[in-house]
Formats: sequence, structure tokens, C-alpha cells
Amino acid sequence: MNFFEHQNEARRSTTLLLTLFVATLLCLVAITTLFAAAILQFSRAQPFSVADIGQTMGWETVAGIAVFITAVVAIASLYKWRQLADGGRTVAEALGGRKINTCAKGANEQQALNVVEEMAIASGTPVPDLYILDDRSINAFAAGYEPGDAVIGITRGCIEQLTREELQGVIAHEFSHILNGDMRRNIQLVGLLHGILIIGLAGYWLIDRINWSSRRGNRGFPATAIIGAGLVAIGYTGTLFGNLIKFAVSRQREYLADASAIQYTRNNQGLASALKKIAGHESGSRISAAKAAEYSHIYFANGVRSSLASLFSTHPPIQRRIRRIDPSWSGELQQREPGSAPNTLSPTVDSMRHHQTLGAHQPPYGPGDTVDCETLTDVIDNRIGKATSHQCALAQQLLANTPQVLQNAARDPFAARALVYALLLHPDQRTTQLELLNQIAHPAVMRTLLQLLPSIDVMDKACRLPLLDLCVPALKDLVPQQYQVFKRNLIKLLRSDARVDIWEWALYRVLMHALEGRPDRQRLSKAPQALDDACRYLLAAMAHTGNAEYLPAKRAYDQGLRALGMEVTPLPAKSDILLQRLDKALVITEQLPPLKKPSLLKAIVMTLAHNGAVSPAEFELLRAMADCLNCPMPPLLPPGSGCTANVAHTTVTA
Repeated sequence: MNFFEHQNEARRSTTLLLTLFVATLLCLVAITTLFAAAILQFSRAQPFSVADIGQTMGWETVAGIAVFITAVVAIASLYKWRQLADGGRTVAEALGGRKINTCAKGANEQQALNVVEEMAIASGTPVPDLYILDDRSINAFAAGYEPGDAVIGITRGCIEQLTREELQGVIAHEFSHILNGDMRRNIQLVGLLHGILIIGLAGYWLIDRINWSSRRGNRGFPATAIIGAGLVAIGYTGTLFGNLIKFAVSRQREYLADASAIQYTRNNQGLASALKKIAGHESGSRISAAKAAEYSHIYFANGVRSSLASLFSTHPPIQRRIRRIDPSWSGELQQREPGSAPNTLSPTVDSMRHHQTLGAHQPPYGPGDTVDCETLTDVIDNRIGKATSHQCALAQQLLANTPQVLQNAARDPFAARALVYALLLHPDQRTTQLELLNQIAHPAVMRTLLQLLPSIDVMDKACRLPLLDLCVPALKDLVPQQYQVFKRNLIKLLRSDARVDIWEWALYRVLMHALEGRPDRQRLSKAPQALDDACRYLLAAMAHTGNAEYLPAKRAYDQGLRALGMEVTPLPAKSDILLQRLDKALVITEQLPPLKKPSLLKAIVMTLAHNGAVSPAEFELLRAMADCLNCPMPPLLPPGSGCTANVAHTTVTA
């Protein structure tokens, strides 16, 4: 399956989740009704009989119990979903994680951050927040709703016990969950299961209250104790069904993530070796955080111990995963002495080795070359959401070609603002834009911006998107007041000359998409006509890209419409391409079903390639558009392959 099929399957799995949830809810209602009837019949000294429940309690009471249980479970689930509204960050902090994107401590943390950044750039996603859990076990997880709010968490044991290759395999496994749509389903599952488990939690609370009263010398409450014990029993039933749900939706996805990780790294031994170390490690993969069990289905390996582990485990047995990856495995486990250092290559040496290994597979694009439509069609069908070892090598090249001063600025919340301002400066309007920023931006930010400009000017333009992705974690650390000022300044910068360059707008949208997601999607129309109009508008904007004359733009627009199977209509004038309407059109098209997004992307390709091919700079624009549609497109062209070629500056009226 390709990326779009995985996304579509992930949506269908939501239906499966709801079906299992309803079935579990019905079981909870039935068991609660039986428990209430048993207490009532016992209090009346009547023998317990299931057939007499309706007569004993009355069908109105049975219906009332059903409504009450449903309401309690629904409210608890909604409450948990509300808690998880911020995405993966909530999960990482609940497990005691510490974000290290802007404050990595020591070589181990820096190496882990380097691997995550390389994998993000290789897959075309924003760099996720990276959290370290101070736990000796070897484990990791990915959490969030979309790539823009994703986090990756890894344990202290993971970064200290694993080599770089092993760590790369583990992180590639987690990126697979991000790209295959598993992450969103997993976090939805947390909310559903919280509602199912709330009854048992209420029983434990009642028992704790009784114990607390007893310690204070008060008499016990037998009836309350019985009710509490009954609720705990019902809650155990919920736990059992909850584990069954996790088992049903999670286990096979782990095999898929293992396979995807090997595709990313082209090295099955790295991932297999990491699993062997988990199997032979003293602490294994068990996470000691108090809420570890609540998120048991999101981990790289089993994070909790269960008496029914083999039957209801959310993960396949470690040994079985190893044999699927390494069929020649003899069964020997890897162990390390406490305190010994892993065999870790430095990032520079590791990067050089990758370039030597993959050098023969570099794309044959030289300066001034273009990308043909057939190649881009293959990228859309088979490369989106599927980074390969080749893309990982390209990501390392892109980072190597990005001046270190810019990388350091991207990882600092203060300097990242200056860096984004610098990336959005138009060469022809720089003086005017700098004068505007002097009036509205913080003086210290302006001093940093001026220091960064020389490095920006000599940087390969293929590094702009990766550099913007590097800024995302740091910008998320801005306090709300700082962020609002930053966003307001960006909009003023784009509108400083009443016209906005298409590329500058694309960079802005990529950044806002990563930082804010889709805040207005609830108010947008999903009617077919609205979607068609939005698609036409985006194609019109792309048609004017690189075409100063109307007739070439019209031919490009017509070609895009035909590729999308739409009726050819007049091309909107360049003056009709407005910033606000472009934003709205992009957010509307983001709502397209997963299986329809490839058609839109291919139509954009045909529009850009009306003359037979796409320039490297236009390909980077295509990547920016794909990112805003939640279709992460990996880099294709290596640095120095013509990515510095200029695109004719198409503008839109602010």
C-alpha cells in the first residue's frame, strides 16, 4: 500500500474502534445491570435469577442504568480527549518526558536529536518535538494527531544503550507510525479506553475512601465496600475488553512499522540488534512511569508487564519480531555491562559512510536540469510518506550544506524568529522589508537577523524547507504573547508591498500548518462545489507561477484541469489571486479524502510542467504544497543540482 491507502485504512480503523467501543459499552451495561440486580435480590433475600431481572428491577430502571453508564463513559472519554487536545506533548509530559530540541544535554541526547532531524527532513515532515524519559529501559513512542503536533519520546536507556544504527532503526519505526496514520488512531484509543476504565477507577476511589475513613477511626461502610468491589470487578471487565481492543488494532501495525523502518534505513540489522538488546536488557522495555499502562499500545515494545501478556499483548513477541527481520538469527541475545558505552559513530563519520554507500544512487540531476513528469508521478504514488535510505542520505547532505550558524539559530526560540524573517525577505524588496521590521520587531531579533543574512544569501535554496522544519520545535516554545507578535509581524512582512510572492506564501503556509494545524476546518464547507472551486483556485495560482504572460499561464491551467478531470474554464487574472482566498482554498482542499489527494497533486505537477518538465525550485514549491495537504513529500534533488535556479516571481495581491 502507498501513503494514501494507509491513510484511508487508518480512517477505516476509526470505524473499527467505534464498533469495538460500542460492543464493550453494551457489555459494561449488561454486567452493571446484573450486578445491580444481584444486590437488589440479595437485599430482598431472593435467589438470584437472570430471567427475573426485568421484574425485580423494572425495565425503566434497567434503561436508566444503561443511560447512566453510557453517559459516564461518554463524559469520561470526552474529558480525556479534551486533555489530549494538544496532541503528543500531553502524552510525553504525562510520562515524565523532557523536551530536548532546544536544550540537548550531552553527546547522547545530541545524537538522538540529529537522528530525529535527519529522519524528519528525509520524510518531508516538520521536525517533531523530542522528549527524553529518564528510564533505564529501552523503549520509544510516537504520539500526536498529525505530523505537525507529533512528538517522539525515547528513554534514557535507549540513547545510552543503543548504537547510532540501532537508534536510527527505532526512530524510523516511530516515524512509520507517524506517516502510516497509526499515531492519530492510537491517541483516539486512549480517550475511548479512559471512558471504559472510568467505572473501575471509581471503584478504587470508593475503596480508598473507606480505607482512609478506617484509619481515622470511623466505622466501615459495608454497603459502600460492596459497591466499590463491584465497580472494581466491572472495571476489570473494562480493562479486559480494553486490552482486547488494543490487541485488535495495534499488533499487526507493529509488523508494518518494522518493515517500514527497514525500508527507511536499508539496514535490517540495526532494528534487529535493538530488539535483541531489549530482550537481553535487565530492565527490558518496561516503562516505570505511573501512567505507563494507559499508553501501553503506543510504545516501540511492551512497556508494561501483564499476566496475560502472551494473549492480550499489544505488541508481538520480541523473538518473533526479530526472526521476521533477521531469519538467520541463532537466538543469541545482546547484553551490555552496566556503565559501558555503546559503539557510537560520530555524526560526521556516520554521514560520510552513508554518502560513500549510497553515492552510486544519487539522482542524475545537474545544475540547470529539470524533473520530468513521470518521475514526479512516481514520487506522488510511491514516495510520499515513505522515506528511503537514499532520502536519509540526502537529508544528511542538506544539513551538511546548511551553515552551522543557521542550524543553531533554528534550534533557539529567540533566534528562530529572526531566521524565519530572513527566509521570507524578498530579494527585490529587502530594503523596504528591513525598514518595516526595524519598526515592528524586537531590536535584539533584528540584530540577530542582520547577523544571519550573509549565511542566508550563500545557502542553497534547497535547504530552505528543511531549515524551516528545524525551526518548528523552537517556535512552539514561544509564549502565546510572543507567538502572536511573531505571527502578526510575518503577515505584515508578507503584505509590506501589497503583493505576496507565491514562494514566500508557501513558506508561510508550511510554517503555520506545522504550528497551528487546521484551526478553521470546522467552519469550512465540504460541499463538492466548494472543493472543486478550491482546486481550481490552487491550479490558477500554480499556473501563474513562472509565467509572466497570460497565454502560457492559461495553457498550464487548462492542462492542470484536464489532469484533474474538470471542465476547462477561464483562468482567473493574476490580480485575482488573493492571499486570504489562497489560504482558504488550501485548507478546503486539505479536507479531500486521502485517495483523492494524489489526483490534485498530479494536477499541480501537470500545471507546473506545462512546458514538459518541472524545475528544481518548482519541485520545492510542490513539496511545500504537499506538506500543507498533509502529504509529506521527501526531498528528491541533491544540493547543488540546480535548486538555486530562480523561479519567475509570481505574486498575489495581499
